[in-house]
Amino acid sequence: MFDSLSGGWGQQALDVADFGVLVMNEQGVQWLNPYLLSLLQQEEIQDSTTFKSSELTSLLLSAGNPFPVPPQQTQQRWLRREHIKTPEYDIYFFHDCTDLVIIGNECRRLQDDLSGLNLKDPTTGMMSNDVIVEMLDGHISRSRRYDNPLSLLRISYFFPDQMDSQLFSRCVKRIAYFLKDQLRWADQIGMLNPHTFLVILPETNYQSAASLLKKFNEEPHLSLFAKGDGRPVSFSVGLTEWSKGDTTQAMLQALRDDIDLTAVM
Repeated sequence: MFDSLSGGWGQQALDVADFGVLVMNEQGVQWLNPYLLSLLQQEEIQDSTTFKSSELTSLLLSAGNPFPVPPQQTQQRWLRREHIKTPEYDIYFFHDCTDLVIIGNECRRLQDDLSGLNLKDPTTGMMSNDVIVEMLDGHISRSRRYDNPLSLLRISYFFPDQMDSQLFSRCVKRIAYFLKDQLRWADQIGMLNPHTFLVILPETNYQSAASLLKKFNEEPHLSLFAKGDGRPVSFSVGLTEWSKGDTTQAMLQALRDDIDLTAVM
């Protein structure tokens, strides 16, 4: 089939190509290049009848596109098929697209995970518990890899017993607006539960995070507790800094300890 390629350079190139080549005509399979043979774990062509089997054509031509090939040891390989037809031959090219398939599968898995999450808190519109904890996992992974500082802030509010649900919703929304207004652009905030906010403070050590606590003893925040219906009666704050070996659960556990704001000031 290579007579038309002067000097035999065409076949020489295909012999060393890092993609598969399959040549067929009406009589069946005529040639496979070494790359495709290695994928199929065939060391050499015995004769043309070896590759006329329906098993080979079923594997390479009848499958979807892309399609898996028999695994080499534990690694699953995927190929993408291209077809070129000439007057005499059907020529098929097979490109390894394993990395793209793996990335696509991971994207679909993450999308499925995301679709199963409650993305926003129904009252405040902030990130829900599922999402903010998932984001915290990512920040901890980066701190673990690059040793970046990372702090967490927890603000819990307490309300009168048997508080009307509409008043509670209005109050929590008012608190959410205050917190979003006070935070830096890089900070991320979500809800741990209906009355507890979690703030992720990237690139922030404990001392820098503690300097933010003064905001909670200033008038804009204290005005949230003015007398009247739909107001919290008290609040508490927890603060922790990531250290080597800390996991997400360890950091959240550390936030359960309240800070004495008068001592911090």
